[in-house]
Amino acid sequence: MKRLGDKYRTALVTGGTSGLGLAFCELLVNEGVETFSASRHPSKLSPISGLHGLELDLKDLSSVVDFARSFTDENGVPDLLINNAGYGAFFDWDRFPEEEIDGQLDVMLKAPVILSGIFAPIMAEKGAGGIVNVSSLAVQFPLPLLPLYNAAKAGLSAFSSSLIMEFDGRAPFVVDFRPGDFCTPFNDVAHIEEDLASVRAARVWRGMKKRLVCAPSPAKAVLKLRSTLLRGTSGVVYAGGFFQASILPLLYRILPARYLLRSVSCYHGLGKPSSD
Repeated sequence: MKRLGDKYRTALVTGGTSGLGLAFCELLVNEGVETFSASRHPSKLSPISGLHGLELDLKDLSSVVDFARSFTDENGVPDLLINNAGYGAFFDWDRFPEEEIDGQLDVMLKAPVILSGIFAPIMAEKGAGGIVNVSSLAVQFPLPLLPLYNAAKAGLSAFSSSLIMEFDGRAPFVVDFRPGDFCTPFNDVAHIEEDLASVRAARVWRGMKKRLVCAPSPAKAVLKLRSTLLRGTSGVVYAGGFFQASILPLLYRILPARYLLRSVSCYHGLGKPSSD
């Protein structure tokens, strides 16, 4: 069976200390790819041969530029760049912290743009390489009370589409990887008010936590990523349970936008009376 290590020598993954990012790192290492995980707390990584933790704060955009140039000087351009890092900020809009606006956009949109801007031209010159931008199914089906998460992921998806057009038929290939719900610590590390301001917000948050516990294991996303990387072609890739990964994208193409948004709102309980 062909291994990823036969095709890729090195990979750089942002946010690789937990959740999908860690699962992606373990996949790459297990298949012979020397893997670098860039995060704020690389010490959280378990010692795994072939996995190197690097410190990087994606909210500090000037340090992202310095990091990318230093990485290239020391290791060369990675064969794979996986822009995976992200987090949620869950607030009623009238209480949404201003600092979270910058934080969400910096981590999930601006930093991936900067890293791609430095690495993609070198990959193109080398004639090999790939970029995987981990967006979200929220690009098409927004999550309630996570407005900047939705916006950042939608922006990242649009950015991926631009790169796909620009590098069409040549390196690097670019993948817009859109996961649905997976059983990860996403909710545990989300930024959220200690006491949710509204009954509605508390109800929505309870539902989201319940669904995440019952969601598929990250192993399902790993399998989808593996087949995507072996194929090595640009495009949009969905990952998740059958309904989210197969049925929802189909419904998005055939149903009116107004109906879809109303359905999403009802699904998350936004249409219920505030007194329940």
